[in-house]
Amino acid sequence: MSEKLHVGDDLGLQRLAEALHGTAILALDSEFLTERNYYPRLCLLQVGAPGLLATVDPLAVKDLRPLGEVIAAAAELVVHAGAQDLAILQRHVGPVPEAVFDTQIAAAFLGYGHSISHARLVEACCGVQLARSQAYTDWARRPLDDNQLEYALDDVRYLLPIRERLAAALDKRGRRDWADEELAVARRAALTEVEPREQWRRLSGLRATKPRELAILQELAAWREHEAQRRDIPRQRVAPDRVLLQIGRSAPRRAEQLVGMRGLHPREQERSGEAIVAAVRRGLDRPEETLPRAPSGGRRGEDPQNAVAAALADTYLKTKARQLDIAPQLLANRKDLESLVRSLSAGETPAPRGARDDRSGPPPIRLLEGWRRQIAGDDVLRLLAGEVGLRVRVSEDGVELIVEE
Repeated sequence: MSEKLHVGDDLGLQRLAEALHGTAILALDSEFLTERNYYPRLCLLQVGAPGLLATVDPLAVKDLRPLGEVIAAAAELVVHAGAQDLAILQRHVGPVPEAVFDTQIAAAFLGYGHSISHARLVEACCGVQLARSQAYTDWARRPLDDNQLEYALDDVRYLLPIRERLAAALDKRGRRDWADEELAVARRAALTEVEPREQWRRLSGLRATKPRELAILQELAAWREHEAQRRDIPRQRVAPDRVLLQIGRSAPRRAEQLVGMRGLHPREQERSGEAIVAAVRRGLDRPEETLPRAPSGGRRGEDPQNAVAAALADTYLKTKARQLDIAPQLLANRKDLESLVRSLSAGETPAPRGARDDRSGPPPIRLLEGWRRQIAGDDVLRLLAGEVGLRVRVSEDGVELIVEE
């Protein structure tokens, strides 16, 4: 039976930190709200350790540093689907340990599927069905009752035993190195700050956009990101995506041309009109050789045979994933394969994910990196080069895909 603490003041947090001092492995989860702010609003922290479970109220505790010091000193942090939890922890509490074990990622290497929920994983590993009665709780409201706090503790109550079970299974199947590589990549991605000048890539509808318009959109999206951060409001409240696309194509030179623009709130036009047209001018003034290109994917007029080749590679990878009992999405998605085929058909040398993605080279491809390349990437390259073939055999036992030299 674990001791349970509900921390609502600085003295209580100090006592919790003393109780956790020297703990090597900690489980962590958080409750937060994202609807009204740019940065998630931290409303509750849950911590699990051997023999101890705790909730911490960050709306009542003034100084979270004692907990941050304990977390930073831990040898490993255990989370489930913890990308946002890690980013919030780094922003509000302190440094994140180098070793982070995400049970959702680890489970994907062991046949549990690509993004198994915490509740399903608890049931599969511990035989416990979790209640979902508080799934839509407003975690910013106070006071939180006992049912809400117990529900929150369920998010860390089982993480340590699940971690032990998954880690043992990874070791037994020789996949610990694969998982460790992926966990390190996920930690790095979660803790990487948003790059405002890259936010234009997240806009939809860019496929037919001209390079000059893309340059304007790059400047507009960067301006919006900085403004959303400064005011701590969602980026769509500053200006919706569709408004940025409209401005990028119409390229207004004067703030007066924004008046009455559909989707742009009059107060925002008054507040930010000059900044918007300044962003437009920066895009118009960019030298031709620095203009961005639209993100890869589904170009008009593309050779339909490329899609056939990508589908063939996709079939091979799904078969390979089934043989290995891992989630096929771990190896590559269809966009990865289309980029690979497009690069090969253009005579380019495909780049691994760590390579720089700019106008002078092909987009990075994660299939050609690390453990993925070892178990599948080189085989896909051989398949697309015609060095091996695929044969289908249908029998009473099912469909078998055979690779032939």
